[in-house]
Amino acid sequence: MIIKKGKEMNLISTLKMTALSAALLLVGCSSSTTTSSTKSIPSVSSNAVYSKPRTLDNFNDYVQFLKGKAAAEGVSASVLNAQNNIQYMQKAVDLDRAQAGRSKRNADQPQLPNPNGTTNYLNKVLTQNKVDIAEERYWEVQAPLQQASQRYGVQQEYILALWGMESSFGHYQGSYDVLSALATLAFDGRREALFSKEFVNAMKMLERDHIQRHRMLGSWAGAMGQTQFMPSAFLNYAADGNNDGVKDIWNNQFDAFASIANYLHTVGWDNKLPWGVEVTLNQPLDLSLSGIEKNKARSLSDWQSKGVNLASFSQQEQDKLTALSQADLWLVRPDKEVGRAFLVSNNYRTILDWNKSNYFGVSIGMFADRIKMATGL
Repeated sequence: MIIKKGKEMNLISTLKMTALSAALLLVGCSSSTTTSSTKSIPSVSSNAVYSKPRTLDNFNDYVQFLKGKAAAEGVSASVLNAQNNIQYMQKAVDLDRAQAGRSKRNADQPQLPNPNGTTNYLNKVLTQNKVDIAEERYWEVQAPLQQASQRYGVQQEYILALWGMESSFGHYQGSYDVLSALATLAFDGRREALFSKEFVNAMKMLERDHIQRHRMLGSWAGAMGQTQFMPSAFLNYAADGNNDGVKDIWNNQFDAFASIANYLHTVGWDNKLPWGVEVTLNQPLDLSLSGIEKNKARSLSDWQSKGVNLASFSQQEQDKLTALSQADLWLVRPDKEVGRAFLVSNNYRTILDWNKSNYFGVSIGMFADRIKMATGL
C-alpha cells in the first residue's frame, strides 16, 4: 500500500509539472502572438523618399516603408501588422506601363488630326445594348436611385450613367487585392506619390473598419466597388445610403448610389442644369478659347455671337439649351480643331473631377441623355 501510494504521489507530481509546463508554453505563445501583432512600426514622413534599389528583393522592405507612412498618419500597429501577404503584381505594372506608353506617345508626338476620335470612343463605350440594360436596371433600382437623387440633388440619369459606365451596373468590380495593387504601383515609381497616398488611405479604411482585408478587392489600379472609388475617394465621398452604419459600395445599391451622388454634390453639382449640348461652329474659332478653365466661361449669347450653334434641334437638345441659357458655359473640343464640339455647364466640370478625360465626360453626359429619353425621366 505504501509503495502504491508513493507511485500515486509521483504520478500526481508528474501531471502537475506537465500541466504547469503546458500553461507556461501557452503563456509564451500568447505573449509572442501579442508582441507580433503590436510590433512597433517606425513612422515615416509623408515626403520621405525610398532610397534602396527598386528590385524585387526590396519589395517587402518597401511595403514596410509604406506602412511607416501609414503609421505616421495614425494607423495602428495592430492593423498594419495584420496586413500580410502583400504581393508584387506584375500585371498591374504591365497595364500601367501600357497606359503610360500611350500617353507618352501622345505627349512626344504632335497629335494628328482625328475628327472621329470622340465618335469612335462613344461607339465603343456607349452602345445601344448598354442603354437597353440601363433602362432595365432603372426599373429594378428605383428605390435607392430616387432616394440618392433626392437626398443629394443629383438627377437620377447621371447616377445611373456613372454606375453603368464604371462597373457595368455593379457587375465588374475587379478581383485584385487592393493593397497589393497599390503597393506594386507605388514601388514601380511612375506615379509613386499617387499610389503611396492611396495605400495609406486603404490602410485607414481598414483601421476604421469600413471593410475587411479579404473583401478589399478592386481593379488593377486599386479602384473599388460598384462606384470604382479609389481609397481617397471612399474616405471623402462614400455615404451610408440606408442608414445601417456601413458604407458598402461593394454590395449595397443604396450606399453605391448615395456615394456617387454625394461625390457630385460635394464637388459642385447643380441639379437645375444639364451637362451640356453638342454644337457646331459656323466660323473658325481660336482653339485657345476652348477648355474648362474658369476664365474661359462665357454666356450662351456670347458663344452664339461667335458662331456656336446647336448641332441638333431635337426637342431634348432645345430643352437643354433653354436650361443653359443663364449659365456659365465652356466650349470643349476633345479632338481639337477637326472634331466634334460641345458647350458644357459646370456639371460637366464636376464629371471631370471624377475622371479627367473629355471623352469620359462626354460619354457620361450622352449616356445620361439617352437614359432620360429611354425611361421618360
